[in-house]
Amino acid sequence: MTPQERSAVLQELLPGSLQGWNLQKTTYFSTNRDLYAYINGGAELYISYGFGAALSCIYTTESQPEVLADVYDLLEPNNAFGVFSQTRETENLQLGQGAYRMPGAVFFWKDRYYVSLSAQEPTKEAENFILALGDYIDKKIPDTGIIPALVKFLPEEGLVPFGYLYFHHYIWLNSYYFIADDNVLNIDDSTDAVLAKYAGTESRQYLLMVQYTSKTLASAAYDSFGSSFFPEGLTENCILRNDNTWLAACLADHMIVAVFNGNSRLSANQLLLKALGECHVVNPE
Repeated sequence: MTPQERSAVLQELLPGSLQGWNLQKTTYFSTNRDLYAYINGGAELYISYGFGAALSCIYTTESQPEVLADVYDLLEPNNAFGVFSQTRETENLQLGQGAYRMPGAVFFWKDRYYVSLSAQEPTKEAENFILALGDYIDKKIPDTGIIPALVKFLPEEGLVPFGYLYFHHYIWLNSYYFIADDNVLNIDDSTDAVLAKYAGTESRQYLLMVQYTSKTLASAAYDSFGSSFFPEGLTENCILRNDNTWLAACLADHMIVAVFNGNSRLSANQLLLKALGECHVVNPE
């Protein structure tokens, strides 16, 4: 699809006018440079999820603050879901395939698109228009996407509600808990990863699951991970770290699973086993 065709597709998703609000300005972005110029400091999020293009529109009506509508084409549904997983605190609105509403703003994803709608001020009229605009865009997107399969492996017991991120760029590895400065797990665009929070704030554990396209790549990444975290070598799957927390990890087929910040060997291994079942790990003691 050419930039002109992609721009036309995005423009079809947005109305020229709706409920007395009129489109005043439209800006199309198709390169990383364009995006950096538009949201310097925030462009990395979309670029790390395969940014394809974006359309930014400003709507106005008399005596009301401007409403900004940004629609991002992330090329694949898993990318749109990934961006949404980074921006939502909860899901509290029936819109698209998942939506988050806060005063003066609505964010949602559907198929390959991530949509951000916001008002300069959260007036009642602006918020009502945002809801109507979101419904309009939702209905204009004909298809739905599939949530990444890796997310379905997350054990439900103990999972903090909406406390997980899906990504395939290592810069998000430390989003919840510091793991490493470097890309020790060889995460790239072809790698699916999910990081999730479990249990309460005082005994929180973090489950990391990384899925590779082959056993060879997974094994190489596990060796790299082991050289950074297991000083005695990968002879035992669960170790006590210098900060007195437990780290448990295993390699299963083409997947790496690791639990960080465990408060005991037992709890770390139990979460590991819940995630993938028996996968060559030491039985919890």
